[in-house]
Amino acid sequence: MSRYVTDTHSLLWHIVGSPRLSPTARTLFSEADAGVHQILIPSIVLIEAIYLAEKRRISPAALDQLFQLLDLSPANYRVVPLDLPIVKALRAVNRAKIPEMPDRIIVATAKHLGAEIITKDAAIAAAGLVPTVW
Repeated sequence: MSRYVTDTHSLLWHIVGSPRLSPTARTLFSEADAGVHQILIPSIVLIEAIYLAEKRRISPAALDQLFQLLDLSPANYRVVPLDLPIVKALRAVNRAKIPEMPDRIIVATAKHLGAEIITKDAAIAAAGLVPTVW
């Protein structure tokens, strides 16, 4: 079973079936739904999802769907807490290359776990700190 870290937009686009999700990312999420892969969700992704719902950038229903997915598929979608090893890995994520703190935490999580990130974020991909897939 391959493991992939997801960023916020990728996960939310999967949840709502957005056409913004790339074919490759859509396949990875569909395969995770089927138990082929495991999607690792940094805890900051959930915090960002709540923030986006509060700002009305995503619907409360999308947030409900996200939490339902986590309740129904804990083996396929696992939340990764922000812990000391990830905080230490964060020190190696250059702020000049990836300025947004949530993105830096997502990258540090992938770096610590040795996983690729499912992301469309150009800054994360260009930084070259961890492999990305889109």
